[in-house]
Formats: sequence, structure tokens, C-alpha cells
Amino acid sequence: MSGGAQVEAVKAGSRHLRGDLATELDDGADHFSAEGVTVLKFHGIYQQDDRDVRRERTARRLPLAYSCMVRAAVPGGVLPAEQWLAVDRVADEVGDGSLRLTTRQGVQYHFVAKDGLRPLIGALNRNLVTTLAACGDVVRNTMGCPAVLPGRAVLGATAAAIAERFRPRTRAYWELWVDGERAVTAEAGPDPDHSDEDEDEPIYGDTYLPRKFKIGLAWPGDNCVDVYSQDIGIVPTLAAGTTGEVTGFVVLAGGGLGMSHAREDDTYPRLATPVGWVEPDGLLDVCEAIVTTQRDHGNREDRQRARLKYLIDDRGEAWFRAEVERRLGRPLAGAPLLPPWATSDDHLGWHEQSDGRWTLGVPVESGRLRDGDSARPRAALRALVGAVVPEVRITPRQDLLLCGIAAVDRAEVEAVLRSHGVVLADQLGGVARHAMACPALPTCGQALAEAERALPGVVDDLTKATEAAGLAGIPLRVNMTGCPNGCARPYTAEIGVVGRTKRTYDLYVGGSAGGERLAERLIADVPLEHLPAALGPLLERYRAEAEPGEAFGDFCHRVGVATLATLVPEPERRRRRVAADGGEG
Repeated sequence: MSGGAQVEAVKAGSRHLRGDLATELDDGADHFSAEGVTVLKFHGIYQQDDRDVRRERTARRLPLAYSCMVRAAVPGGVLPAEQWLAVDRVADEVGDGSLRLTTRQGVQYHFVAKDGLRPLIGALNRNLVTTLAACGDVVRNTMGCPAVLPGRAVLGATAAAIAERFRPRTRAYWELWVDGERAVTAEAGPDPDHSDEDEDEPIYGDTYLPRKFKIGLAWPGDNCVDVYSQDIGIVPTLAAGTTGEVTGFVVLAGGGLGMSHAREDDTYPRLATPVGWVEPDGLLDVCEAIVTTQRDHGNREDRQRARLKYLIDDRGEAWFRAEVERRLGRPLAGAPLLPPWATSDDHLGWHEQSDGRWTLGVPVESGRLRDGDSARPRAALRALVGAVVPEVRITPRQDLLLCGIAAVDRAEVEAVLRSHGVVLADQLGGVARHAMACPALPTCGQALAEAERALPGVVDDLTKATEAAGLAGIPLRVNMTGCPNGCARPYTAEIGVVGRTKRTYDLYVGGSAGGERLAERLIADVPLEHLPAALGPLLERYRAEAEPGEAFGDFCHRVGVATLATLVPEPERRRRRVAADGGEG
């Protein structure tokens, strides 16, 4: 039986995501069965082990050091003050005392023991935050540009509506994790008049989707959500002469950045392509038609080719559009050309809201919030949120927006942050401000190399390289991942760093600031310490030959990777066979 068939069998036999989890949660073991691990993902949980000690424990014939990563889904990244404080509080009660903001605007907890799962998830739900469908073969956390700017409220409202439409209907989540009254939980409780045998998933059916499914909403001209990397990308169209009167939505489909080093011939990143345009009241129906097309026709045998992008490429865009229209019951209007993408704004610093209040975008290195000796960001936020900050939003670049701040409180907010050692955007260089990484080692089971823990060194090295090339302070978008699955979106970055083995990486260049172009691989399988030497000649040529206002990624694309590769010095490296990775995670 293939890996895909095995997963499908587990889903089919899970009784709508119940499996044997109730028994396993009380069996006294420190880990779950293989079947349990598959079902857990739909509840927002990945079982992992501490890979820093894996080899030592194996050598000593000890069991692996098991723990879980728990992910909370936050549509559009929006958390009112009470929810943020609850999300923060439970990090001290379970896990490793840190919060990890994700590239899909969610929150992760790491090193959660098995017996801490129920307390953690129960506490989140009592504050109307759910982990259901944050992972698994379903529509995951819906992204939306988080900026509190004129007209953009429609993005948050639409993200919430999409999340509600596609959240699994199973009562298993409530039964397993949530205690208390139905009215004070994020999920509907079980209906006493129905059993799980007659339960129905109207969108997903008994086996859910072939693979994970991602939806994101961008604002015209600002692609902070990387809309072309989504299975469904959504961009509103605006009435002429207005800043926020939405006339409809352009719908894109088939984006996805994961690939496999072992299968570079038939796995690859792909940008979403236009499907059509729809009026506001028809958007959810179009999304459902796309999701169910993938449900019924996506590849369930080969999980490395199970994403929507492969279905579209295998069947063709004409077939795909016709199938969506058949399910919709009407033709789709053609998609108009979108305005140029000026940027993928990080939304850091101060921005005035349409209501006269202010938002402060605060950088969070790799999304990791942890109090230490030199900086105490969590303590600073506890002092501000609820007192002078009524809402917090998570950005697609793993940063935080502190929203709804009165003008008279701006100085106090900055003072509190600085007194707690929090670095603000105006203190960051051009590389540090725009760099991000996935968690990778030691927790992620897919990781082949370091990412989050290695990023500070990469930023320092590239900052020195820009200074040496006479480009001090230049903004460079550097996205780093520990494997080719692309969670930190390296394939649309100006500079993408992708783990290949424990000590080597592939280097990509040429993505665009607007996210509408894929980067290309410049060099493969090189030690991390060689990256500054590899990029140094490119930066020098960029300084000498860039056109006025041309970004580094645009320059690399214009010159071409074939030409740029001739500038890269050959590193000293020992060739090694590349191990097969686990595919798109």
C-alpha cells in the first residue's frame, strides 16, 4: 500500500477524526500511535521529537524525546486583546515558554507534552481560539492582509467567513479537547440527539481533502500574504476612484511552493493563475467549487503530488475552469488584470488608521516571542495589550501589529517596548528587517537543516556583504527554510535559502518584492558559510549595473541566473548523496 493510500485508509476509518485518540490520551504513554499521529494533525497537533538529542538517545537505546507542536488558527491574524492575553498566558503553562508566530498568521506552541494537550486546547477554546483545521488535509488558516487601512476591513471579514465555511463540522474536536458549556467555546459542542455514526461532513466527506489547502486574500498593490503561493488567492477589485468600495474579487488558483529534492522532475513550486472574477456574494460558492474539485479529483495515491497545483497542470487550466463552472452552475466572468504589485509591505512602524487611531508594526525575529535577559517582548505586550492596545494582529512575515492605539498613547507604547529591550523597525538594517525563517530543527520532523536558529548568522553575514559591496542598508528579502517544503516561502523571495542536507543549502535568487515571480536556483548544495561569498559578486554587479529604482530581485531576474552563476566562486565542498525528504509537509 502506498503512503497516500495508507493515509487515506486512516482518514476513512477515523470516524470523522476521532480514531482512537480518546483512548490514547489516557493510556499513560508519552506518544501516540502512527494512526493517531495522522488524525492528530486535523486537530492542529503534530507529534515531534527533540532532534537535538535524537542521536544520543538512540545510541543509549532510549526512546525518543517526544513532544507536540500545537498550532492555533487565527483567520486574518486578528486577535482582540483578551484573546491575545489568553494565547500568551498558556505558553507559560505548557510548552517551552515561547510563542511562535507563523507565516500563515497563526500561533504555535512547541515542546508540549502529551498530558498538556487537553489543558492547552481547552484554555484556547474557552477564549474562542481554536486549533481545529490548523493542520491536516483541510482548508487551513485563511490569510488576509492585516493592515488597518482604509477599505481593508473587508479582508478580515472575508477571511473569517471563509474559515467558518470550511471548518470541519465533526464533533470529535469538542468531545476530545473542550470542557465546559458550548456557548463559551470556539467550536460547536456535540448534539446529544446524534451519534458520530450519522455525522456528516458536507464539504469534506469521510476522507477530507487529498492534501492541505491554503487560501489567502491580498489587497490590490500590496501582496504581503504572497497571494500567488496559495491554493486559492483572492484579490478584491475596487470601484474607480475609491479606496475601498469592493465591486468583486479576482480568484486565482493552483499556487503552492513545496517540492522534493528527491523528485525535482515532477515536484516544483507553482504560482497561482487566474480562474475568473466573481461578485462579492458569490465568492464563497466559487471557493467551495474549487475545494470540492480538488477533493474529488486530487491525487490520493501520491502525497507528494497531491496539491491542487498538480491537478491543474495534469488536467489543464481549461478543464479545471470548466469543472469549477459545472459545480458552480454558471460561467465565471473573466479575470481583469490586477494593478501592479508595488510591494509586499511588512507594515512595520507607525501607520494611521482610518478612525484616527494608530497601528504600530513591531518586528519579531523569525516570529519567536520569548522573554530573555536582553529582551522581554512578552512582558512588554502584557503591559500594553488590554490597557492601551485593544487588538493585536499577526502579519504574514511573522511580525505583530499593535492596533487601535490612541494618538496620546503612542509615546507610552514606544517607551514600554524600548524599556523591555524590544527592537523596533527603525533600529533594523535592510536585511534584518525583511528576513524570515521557518522553525526547522530541532522540532520539525521534515527539517533537513537549520533555519530559525541559523538565520541571525545569515543576516549578519549578508549585512556585511552588502556593506562590502557599497550597498549598506539596502532592503533584501531573505527567506530561509530547513527543507524544500517552502513554509517560509523562499521560492518567491529575492534571496531564498533552502536546506538540502544537515550542512548544505540551495540558494535561489530573482523573486520579486511583489511576489508575482518565482526565484530561480543559483547554486545547489553549498555550505551555509559560503552564501556571502556566493552573493558578494552579485551584489557588486547590482551596485554597478542596476537601473534606477531597480530592486535586487528584479535585477537578478533581468540579468538571468545563467549569467549570474558564472560570477559565483566554486566552493570547497564534499559531494554527498541527497536523502529523500518527506515531501510537502
